[in-house]
Amino acid sequence: MGVVGMTVTSVVGRHFFGAPIPGDYEITELACGIAVFAFFPHCHLTGGHVVVDFFTSRLHERGRAALDALHGIVFTLVAGLVTWRLFVGAMHKLEGAETTLFLAIPMHWAYFAALVAAGLLTLACLLVACRHARAFRG
Repeated sequence: MGVVGMTVTSVVGRHFFGAPIPGDYEITELACGIAVFAFFPHCHLTGGHVVVDFFTSRLHERGRAALDALHGIVFTLVAGLVTWRLFVGAMHKLEGAETTLFLAIPMHWAYFAALVAAGLLTLACLLVACRHARAFRG
């Protein structure tokens, strides 16, 4: 909501007063990137991801649980890979002291915020994979 309020204020300021909020694009870009990562763990834990079950809808409950467990393991590995690469990227941004163009916001702040959320996603994926594995075992 803060990003929306800032964007509206910037657009109104630009249109009526010729004075947008300086660096509004940078703030929006960083905040939206962090927000996307922040909601991944919750979405996965609550089953909010889009699932296309065209082929699996006819499987028995145990078959679906097996596929869901396999998917959970693969998603855990992918989330772990994303977490690791975010850490590597964050370290590069920190070492290079890279900042945004207009406001000079350190880029590593956003990377580390996304890193925390990606780590939580990895844990959420592992938890969900274990849930499905238990359902498969009966």
